[in-house]
Amino acid sequence: MIRRLPLSSHRTRNASNDTQVQDDFDDLVMNASRGDSRAVGAIAVALGPMILEEARAVLGEHAHEEEDVLQDFLLFLLDGRSPFRPAKGRAVPWMCRMVRALAQTRRKEKGWNRGSGH
Repeated sequence: MIRRLPLSSHRTRNASNDTQVQDDFDDLVMNASRGDSRAVGAIAVALGPMILEEARAVLGEHAHEEEDVLQDFLLFLLDGRSPFRPAKGRAVPWMCRMVRALAQTRRKEKGWNRGSGH
């Protein structure tokens, strides 16, 4: 006989698992942001496409620079320039903010104004 758990118990367990996964990911990003090369490699493999997409959104017509922004972000992590602090929020939003800031810096350094196309 198969015993079925009440639906509310299943939801609670899934929420608990989701929280644990987020906590584990926060730990991974915290380690990466402190120069852990293995953690940086894991982030590059698992989230490279998301990071590229975030960079493209900021770069606009200069999206061909997306891979340079990804590289800048990975070096940013390895150099430990701005350690991630879980007490200030979750890892994915922090990473998105960092990537957007790096892409904006690239735009400014290249002299690309948002609407000018140059």
